[in-house]
Amino acid sequence: MLLNFRQIYWRKRHYLKYTKHNDGQFFIRLGGTLALLLGLIAIHSVAISYVEAMTLGDAIWLSITTVTTVGYGDLSASTTAGRWITGILLYTIAISLLAQLAGEFFDYRLTLRNKKTRGLWRWKMNDHLLIINTPNSDTVNYLNRLIGQIRISPELEEVPIQILTRKFDDGLPTELSEHGVAHYSGVAENNHNLKAVDVAAAQYIILIARDADSALSDSLTFDILSRIKEIGTKATIVAEVSDDINRERIKNMGADIMLRPVRAYPELIVRSLVAPGTEQVLENMFTHDDDHMVRLDVEFKDKSWADIVCRFVNAGIGVPMAIVNNNGTIDVNPLHDTKCSGKSIITLVNETQNVSNKRAQDCMNG
Repeated sequence: MLLNFRQIYWRKRHYLKYTKHNDGQFFIRLGGTLALLLGLIAIHSVAISYVEAMTLGDAIWLSITTVTTVGYGDLSASTTAGRWITGILLYTIAISLLAQLAGEFFDYRLTLRNKKTRGLWRWKMNDHLLIINTPNSDTVNYLNRLIGQIRISPELEEVPIQILTRKFDDGLPTELSEHGVAHYSGVAENNHNLKAVDVAAAQYIILIARDADSALSDSLTFDILSRIKEIGTKATIVAEVSDDINRERIKNMGADIMLRPVRAYPELIVRSLVAPGTEQVLENMFTHDDDHMVRLDVEFKDKSWADIVCRFVNAGIGVPMAIVNNNGTIDVNPLHDTKCSGKSIITLVNETQNVSNKRAQDCMNG
Protein backbone atom coordinates (compact mmCIF):
# COMPACT_ATOMS: atom_id res chain seq x y z
CA MET A 1 0.00 0.00 0.00
CA LEU A 2 2.88 2.35 0.85
CA LEU A 3 4.45 1.53 -2.53
CA ASN A 4 1.23 2.37 -4.35
CA PHE A 5 0.98 5.67 -2.47
CA ARG A 6 4.55 6.60 -3.46
CA GLN A 7 3.87 5.70 -7.09
CA ILE A 8 0.75 7.89 -7.17
CA TYR A 9 2.60 10.73 -5.41
CA TRP A 10 5.55 10.75 -7.79
CA ARG A 11 3.33 10.33 -10.83
CA LYS A 12 1.27 13.36 -9.75
CA ARG A 13 4.45 15.37 -9.21
CA HIS A 14 5.54 14.40 -12.71
CA TYR A 15 2.35 15.78 -14.22
CA LEU A 16 2.45 18.98 -12.23
CA LYS A 17 6.10 19.53 -13.05
CA TYR A 18 5.73 19.21 -16.79
CA THR A 19 2.55 21.20 -17.16
CA LYS A 20 4.31 24.41 -16.15
CA HIS A 21 6.03 26.04 -19.13
CA ASN A 22 8.15 29.12 -19.36
CA ASP A 23 9.57 30.05 -22.73
CA GLY A 24 10.86 33.37 -21.40
CA GLN A 25 14.43 32.09 -21.00
CA PHE A 26 14.55 31.02 -24.63
CA PHE A 27 13.52 34.44 -25.90
CA ILE A 28 16.01 36.15 -23.56
CA ARG A 29 18.78 33.88 -24.84
CA LEU A 30 17.71 34.33 -28.46
CA GLY A 31 17.47 38.10 -28.06
CA GLY A 32 20.90 38.29 -26.46
CA THR A 33 22.53 36.30 -29.26
CA LEU A 34 20.80 38.38 -31.92
CA ALA A 35 21.84 41.64 -30.23
CA LEU A 36 25.46 40.47 -30.07
CA LEU A 37 25.38 39.47 -33.75
CA LEU A 38 23.91 42.81 -34.83
CA GLY A 39 26.47 44.60 -32.68
CA LEU A 40 29.34 42.79 -34.39
CA ILE A 41 27.88 43.60 -37.81
CA ALA A 42 27.59 47.27 -36.82
CA ILE A 43 31.17 47.43 -35.49
CA HIS A 44 32.51 45.65 -38.55
CA SER A 45 30.59 47.95 -40.89
CA VAL A 46 31.92 51.10 -39.24
CA ALA A 47 35.49 49.74 -39.12
CA ILE A 48 35.45 48.57 -42.75
CA SER A 49 33.94 51.87 -43.87
CA TYR A 50 36.91 53.66 -42.30
CA VAL A 51 39.71 51.24 -43.21
CA GLU A 52 38.55 50.40 -46.76
CA ALA A 53 37.25 53.92 -47.53
CA MET A 54 33.81 52.52 -48.38
CA THR A 55 30.45 54.15 -47.96
CA LEU A 56 28.57 52.97 -44.88
CA GLY A 57 25.95 51.31 -47.12
CA ASP A 58 28.59 49.28 -48.96
CA ALA A 59 30.23 48.33 -45.67
CA ILE A 60 26.92 47.07 -44.25
CA TRP A 61 26.29 45.11 -47.47
CA LEU A 62 29.75 43.52 -47.21
CA SER A 63 29.15 42.59 -43.56
CA ILE A 64 25.77 40.97 -44.24
CA THR A 65 26.88 38.98 -47.30
CA THR A 66 29.94 37.75 -45.41
CA VAL A 67 28.06 36.70 -42.25
CA THR A 68 25.35 34.90 -44.24
CA THR A 69 28.10 33.24 -46.33
CA VAL A 70 26.39 34.40 -49.54
CA GLY A 71 29.62 35.93 -50.83
CA TYR A 72 28.61 37.69 -54.05
CA GLY A 73 32.18 38.90 -54.49
CA ASP A 74 31.15 42.38 -55.61
CA LEU A 75 32.74 43.84 -52.48
CA SER A 76 35.62 42.56 -50.35
CA ALA A 77 38.27 43.76 -47.93
CA SER A 78 41.45 44.57 -49.85
CA THR A 79 43.66 46.01 -47.10
CA THR A 80 45.49 43.95 -44.50
CA ALA A 81 43.68 45.73 -41.66
CA GLY A 82 40.31 45.16 -43.34
CA ARG A 83 41.01 41.47 -43.75
CA TRP A 84 42.09 41.09 -40.13
CA ILE A 85 38.95 42.90 -38.93
CA THR A 86 36.70 40.73 -41.14
CA GLY A 87 38.47 37.52 -40.10
CA ILE A 88 38.21 38.19 -36.36
CA LEU A 89 34.77 39.81 -36.13
CA LEU A 90 32.88 37.93 -38.83
CA TYR A 91 34.63 34.65 -39.72
CA THR A 92 35.58 33.77 -36.16
CA ILE A 93 32.66 35.14 -34.13
CA ALA A 94 29.69 36.40 -36.15
CA ILE A 95 29.21 33.36 -38.42
CA SER A 96 29.33 31.11 -35.34
CA LEU A 97 26.72 33.31 -33.65
CA LEU A 98 24.46 33.11 -36.72
CA ALA A 99 24.76 29.31 -36.73
CA GLN A 100 23.98 29.27 -33.01
CA LEU A 101 20.99 31.55 -33.61
CA ALA A 102 19.61 29.25 -36.32
CA GLY A 103 20.23 26.20 -34.15
CA GLU A 104 18.42 27.76 -31.20
CA PHE A 105 15.45 28.64 -33.40
CA PHE A 106 15.10 25.19 -34.95
CA ASP A 107 15.60 23.57 -31.55
CA TYR A 108 12.82 25.74 -30.17
CA ARG A 109 10.52 24.73 -33.03
CA LEU A 110 11.19 21.06 -32.31
CA THR A 111 10.63 21.60 -28.61
CA LEU A 112 7.41 23.47 -29.35
CA ARG A 113 6.17 20.64 -31.57
CA ASN A 114 7.12 18.07 -28.92
CA LYS A 115 5.21 20.01 -26.26
CA LYS A 116 2.11 20.20 -28.42
CA THR A 117 2.32 16.51 -29.28
CA ARG A 118 2.80 15.38 -25.68
CA GLY A 119 0.12 17.67 -24.26
CA LEU A 120 2.47 20.12 -22.58
CA TRP A 121 1.33 23.22 -24.45
CA ARG A 122 -1.27 25.75 -23.35
CA TRP A 123 -3.51 26.38 -26.36
CA LYS A 124 -5.39 29.43 -25.00
CA MET A 125 -8.77 28.41 -26.40
CA ASN A 126 -12.09 30.21 -26.21
CA ASP A 127 -15.67 28.95 -26.66
CA HIS A 128 -14.36 25.41 -26.96
CA LEU A 129 -15.64 22.00 -25.88
CA LEU A 130 -13.52 20.63 -23.06
CA ILE A 131 -13.47 16.90 -22.29
CA ILE A 132 -12.15 16.25 -18.79
CA ASN A 133 -10.91 12.76 -17.90
CA THR A 134 -11.14 9.59 -19.95
CA PRO A 135 -12.50 6.11 -19.23
CA ASN A 136 -10.02 3.69 -17.70
CA SER A 137 -10.89 0.99 -20.24
CA ASP A 138 -11.26 1.08 -24.04
CA THR A 139 -10.26 4.74 -23.90
CA VAL A 140 -9.31 5.36 -27.52
CA ASN A 141 -12.35 3.62 -29.01
CA TYR A 142 -14.73 5.47 -26.69
CA LEU A 143 -13.20 8.89 -27.36
CA ASN A 144 -13.08 8.22 -31.08
CA ARG A 145 -16.82 7.50 -31.11
CA LEU A 146 -17.64 10.43 -28.83
CA ILE A 147 -15.64 12.97 -30.83
CA GLY A 148 -16.92 11.48 -34.07
CA GLN A 149 -20.50 12.10 -32.93
CA ILE A 150 -19.59 15.65 -31.91
CA ARG A 151 -18.08 16.32 -35.33
CA ILE A 152 -21.16 15.14 -37.24
CA SER A 153 -23.59 17.17 -35.11
CA PRO A 154 -24.37 20.42 -36.99
CA GLU A 155 -24.59 22.39 -33.73
CA LEU A 156 -21.12 21.26 -32.58
CA GLU A 157 -19.12 20.41 -35.70
CA GLU A 158 -17.20 23.73 -35.73
CA VAL A 159 -16.55 23.91 -31.98
CA PRO A 160 -12.85 23.41 -31.06
CA ILE A 161 -12.25 20.38 -28.83
CA GLN A 162 -9.64 19.92 -26.13
CA ILE A 163 -9.02 16.92 -23.87
CA LEU A 164 -7.58 17.12 -20.36
CA THR A 165 -6.30 13.69 -19.37
CA ARG A 166 -3.22 11.90 -18.06
CA LYS A 167 -3.67 8.98 -20.49
CA PHE A 168 -1.59 10.13 -23.46
CA ASP A 169 1.82 11.27 -22.21
CA ASP A 170 3.44 10.40 -25.54
CA GLY A 171 0.79 12.08 -27.67
CA LEU A 172 -2.71 11.39 -28.92
CA PRO A 173 -3.28 8.23 -30.97
CA THR A 174 -3.75 8.78 -34.70
CA GLU A 175 -7.48 8.03 -34.49
CA LEU A 176 -7.98 11.01 -32.18
CA SER A 177 -5.48 13.47 -33.65
CA GLU A 178 -7.16 13.09 -37.04
CA HIS A 179 -10.24 14.76 -35.53
CA GLY A 180 -8.18 17.92 -34.99
CA VAL A 181 -8.36 17.63 -31.21
CA ALA A 182 -6.05 19.56 -28.87
CA HIS A 183 -4.63 17.72 -25.87
CA TYR A 184 -3.32 18.77 -22.48
CA SER A 185 -1.64 16.18 -20.30
CA GLY A 186 -2.35 16.38 -16.58
CA VAL A 187 -4.73 15.54 -13.77
CA ALA A 188 -8.00 17.42 -13.52
CA GLU A 189 -7.80 17.62 -9.73
CA ASN A 190 -5.43 20.55 -10.04
CA ASN A 191 -6.38 24.21 -10.49
CA HIS A 192 -3.31 24.98 -12.57
CA ASN A 193 -4.25 22.34 -15.14
CA LEU A 194 -7.87 23.51 -15.26
CA LYS A 195 -6.72 27.05 -15.91
CA ALA A 196 -4.29 25.79 -18.55
CA VAL A 197 -7.18 24.32 -20.56
CA ASP A 198 -9.09 27.61 -20.19
CA VAL A 199 -12.00 26.14 -18.26
CA ALA A 200 -13.33 29.65 -17.62
CA ALA A 201 -13.65 30.36 -21.36
CA ALA A 202 -15.10 26.98 -22.40
CA GLN A 203 -18.54 26.78 -24.01
CA TYR A 204 -19.14 23.14 -23.06
CA ILE A 205 -17.52 20.86 -20.50
CA ILE A 206 -17.92 17.09 -20.51
CA LEU A 207 -16.82 15.49 -17.26
CA ILE A 208 -16.29 11.77 -17.83
CA ALA A 209 -16.27 9.21 -15.01
CA ARG A 210 -12.99 7.31 -15.06
CA ASP A 211 -14.60 4.16 -13.73
CA ALA A 212 -18.26 3.81 -14.68
CA ASP A 213 -18.97 1.26 -11.92
CA SER A 214 -17.21 2.96 -9.01
CA ALA A 215 -18.73 5.55 -6.70
CA LEU A 216 -15.17 6.86 -6.23
CA SER A 217 -15.50 8.42 -9.67
CA ASP A 218 -18.33 10.58 -8.31
CA SER A 219 -16.02 11.83 -5.56
CA LEU A 220 -13.44 12.86 -8.15
CA THR A 221 -16.18 14.52 -10.23
CA PHE A 222 -17.35 16.43 -7.16
CA ASP A 223 -13.80 17.62 -6.47
CA ILE A 224 -13.26 18.74 -10.06
CA LEU A 225 -16.60 20.57 -10.13
CA SER A 226 -15.71 22.38 -6.92
CA ARG A 227 -12.46 23.55 -8.52
CA ILE A 228 -14.27 24.67 -11.68
CA LYS A 229 -16.77 26.55 -9.52
CA GLU A 230 -13.91 28.24 -7.69
CA ILE A 231 -12.29 29.31 -10.98
CA GLY A 232 -15.61 30.23 -12.58
CA THR A 233 -16.96 29.25 -15.99
CA LYS A 234 -19.71 30.13 -18.45
CA ALA A 235 -19.83 26.60 -19.84
CA THR A 236 -22.70 24.14 -19.94
CA ILE A 237 -21.41 21.24 -17.86
CA VAL A 238 -22.31 17.61 -18.54
CA ALA A 239 -21.24 15.24 -15.76
CA GLU A 240 -21.40 11.46 -15.67
CA VAL A 241 -22.71 10.17 -12.33
CA SER A 242 -22.06 6.54 -11.43
CA ASP A 243 -24.41 6.39 -8.44
CA ASP A 244 -27.82 8.08 -8.68
CA ILE A 245 -27.69 8.93 -4.97
CA ASN A 246 -24.96 11.48 -5.78
CA ARG A 247 -26.91 13.34 -8.45
CA GLU A 248 -28.20 16.07 -6.18
CA ARG A 249 -24.73 16.78 -4.79
CA ILE A 250 -23.24 16.93 -8.29
CA LYS A 251 -26.04 19.25 -9.43
CA ASN A 252 -25.52 21.58 -6.46
CA MET A 253 -21.84 21.78 -7.34
CA GLY A 254 -22.62 23.21 -10.78
CA ALA A 255 -23.40 20.40 -13.22
CA ASP A 256 -26.17 21.38 -15.66
CA ILE A 257 -26.73 17.93 -17.14
CA MET A 258 -26.18 14.59 -15.42
CA LEU A 259 -26.37 11.13 -16.87
CA ARG A 260 -25.20 7.63 -16.13
CA PRO A 261 -21.99 6.45 -17.80
CA VAL A 262 -23.11 4.33 -20.76
CA ARG A 263 -19.87 3.31 -22.46
CA ALA A 264 -21.61 1.57 -25.36
CA TYR A 265 -23.43 4.77 -26.36
CA PRO A 266 -21.29 7.95 -26.11
CA GLU A 267 -23.94 9.45 -28.38
CA LEU A 268 -26.05 10.07 -25.28
CA ILE A 269 -23.64 12.77 -24.14
CA VAL A 270 -23.80 14.51 -27.50
CA ARG A 271 -27.61 14.36 -27.51
CA SER A 272 -27.71 15.91 -24.04
CA LEU A 273 -25.61 18.85 -25.27
CA VAL A 274 -27.58 19.42 -28.45
CA ALA A 275 -31.01 18.88 -26.87
CA PRO A 276 -30.83 19.12 -23.06
CA GLY A 277 -33.42 16.94 -21.35
CA THR A 278 -33.31 14.16 -23.92
CA GLU A 279 -30.84 12.31 -21.73
CA GLN A 280 -33.54 11.86 -19.07
CA VAL A 281 -35.94 10.44 -21.64
CA LEU A 282 -33.33 8.06 -22.98
CA GLU A 283 -32.21 6.98 -19.51
CA ASN A 284 -35.80 6.20 -18.50
CA MET A 285 -36.05 3.78 -21.39
CA PHE A 286 -33.33 1.63 -19.82
CA THR A 287 -35.30 1.10 -16.59
CA HIS A 288 -38.64 -0.52 -15.74
CA ASP A 289 -39.35 1.70 -12.74
CA ASP A 290 -40.19 4.84 -14.69
CA ASP A 291 -41.22 5.27 -18.33
CA HIS A 292 -40.28 2.22 -20.37
CA MET A 293 -40.86 0.52 -23.69
CA VAL A 294 -43.29 -2.36 -24.20
CA ARG A 295 -44.13 -4.40 -27.29
CA LEU A 296 -47.83 -5.01 -27.85
CA ASP A 297 -48.87 -7.71 -30.29
CA VAL A 298 -51.65 -6.20 -32.35
CA GLU A 299 -52.64 -6.63 -36.00
CA PHE A 300 -53.32 -3.58 -38.16
CA LYS A 301 -53.44 -2.80 -41.85
CA ASP A 302 -53.22 0.38 -43.92
CA LYS A 303 -53.50 2.72 -40.98
CA SER A 304 -51.63 6.04 -41.02
CA TRP A 305 -48.96 6.54 -38.39
CA ALA A 306 -50.73 9.67 -37.18
CA ASP A 307 -53.93 7.66 -36.65
CA ILE A 308 -52.08 4.95 -34.68
CA VAL A 309 -50.42 7.50 -32.41
CA CYS A 310 -53.69 9.36 -31.75
CA ARG A 311 -55.56 6.13 -30.97
CA PHE A 312 -52.93 4.95 -28.45
CA VAL A 313 -52.56 8.32 -26.73
CA ASN A 314 -56.35 8.83 -26.43
CA ALA A 315 -56.79 5.30 -25.07
CA GLY A 316 -54.00 5.77 -22.47
CA ILE A 317 -51.81 3.01 -23.89
CA GLY A 318 -48.66 5.09 -24.11
CA VAL A 319 -46.97 6.84 -27.02
CA PRO A 320 -46.14 4.62 -30.03
CA MET A 321 -42.49 4.77 -31.03
CA ALA A 322 -42.20 2.09 -33.73
CA ILE A 323 -44.06 -0.64 -35.59
CA VAL A 324 -43.07 -4.22 -36.28
CA ASN A 325 -43.85 -4.96 -39.92
CA ASN A 326 -45.25 -8.30 -41.09
CA ASN A 327 -41.78 -9.37 -42.22
CA GLY A 328 -40.34 -8.68 -38.75
CA THR A 329 -38.47 -5.46 -39.57
CA ILE A 330 -38.73 -2.44 -37.28
CA ASP A 331 -39.84 0.95 -38.58
CA VAL A 332 -39.09 3.66 -35.99
CA ASN A 333 -41.29 6.78 -36.00
CA PRO A 334 -42.51 6.76 -39.62
CA LEU A 335 -43.77 9.93 -41.30
CA HIS A 336 -47.22 10.98 -40.13
CA ASP A 337 -48.98 10.03 -43.36
CA THR A 338 -47.24 6.69 -43.86
CA LYS A 339 -49.66 3.80 -44.32
CA CYS A 340 -48.64 1.13 -41.84
CA SER A 341 -49.39 -2.57 -41.69
CA GLY A 342 -47.90 -4.95 -39.18
CA LYS A 343 -48.19 -7.30 -36.26
CA SER A 344 -46.83 -5.33 -33.26
CA ILE A 345 -46.43 -1.81 -31.94
CA ILE A 346 -43.63 -0.67 -29.62
CA THR A 347 -44.90 2.03 -27.30
CA LEU A 348 -43.52 4.16 -24.49
CA VAL A 349 -45.66 3.77 -21.36
CA ASN A 350 -45.69 5.25 -17.89
CA GLU A 351 -45.21 2.88 -14.96
CA THR A 352 -48.76 3.67 -13.81
CA GLN A 353 -50.41 2.72 -17.11
CA ASN A 354 -52.06 -0.67 -17.42
CA VAL A 355 -51.54 -1.97 -20.95
CA SER A 356 -52.24 -5.31 -22.57
CA ASN A 357 -52.43 -6.87 -26.03
CA LYS A 358 -56.22 -7.01 -25.79
CA ARG A 359 -56.57 -3.30 -24.95
CA ALA A 360 -54.27 -2.44 -27.81
CA GLN A 361 -56.22 -4.57 -30.27
CA ASP A 362 -59.54 -3.10 -29.13
CA CYS A 363 -58.02 0.36 -29.57
CA MET A 364 -57.01 -0.39 -33.13
CA ASN A 365 -60.36 -1.97 -33.99
CA GLY A 366 -62.43 0.84 -32.48
